[in-house]
Amino acid sequence: MNPGTRPARSSRFGPSPDNGRSDGAGAPEPDHPDIPPRFRRAFAGQPDQVAQARRFVEGALAGCPALPDVVLLTSELATNAVQHSATGRGGAFVVAISHGPGRVKVTVTDGGSATRPVIAPEALELAVSGRGLLLVDVLADRWGYTSDLDHPAADRALGTSGAVWFELACRPR
Repeated sequence: MNPGTRPARSSRFGPSPDNGRSDGAGAPEPDHPDIPPRFRRAFAGQPDQVAQARRFVEGALAGCPALPDVVLLTSELATNAVQHSATGRGGAFVVAISHGPGRVKVTVTDGGSATRPVIAPEALELAVSGRGLLLVDVLADRWGYTSDLDHPAADRALGTSGAVWFELACRPR
């Protein structure tokens, strides 16, 4: 689907449940590629807005058995948007929620960054911060990102942006 899209599990966590499913470019296809977001909201790029994003998800997905994990992962991605992208310097981030049969997908779009999202190296796993994508990698059934860094400069004339998404089964773990 997207150049940065990858299976949820990195090699150090074992094989991906998505092995063998691809779009021909080596990237896994999302289970519900054509389900449009049912809920979408923009938030100011300020730390206090992360709590507002959590409340938005709680309201939108009330009754979903995966809600605690969805809220946690959304919080991590919103925090990353504020701390590591242009969003935290006066911008905004958007949370979009797609909810299909038995699945939920959340996408957090931010103001973009000069770097791509990466999972913290193993040496940093015991650090106080820097583990947000590690949580996403462990808890999500699949996740990925898109970035204007993946497109020619001409395509970025309107500014940069990045989006990180995750998908979970909407059933109790």
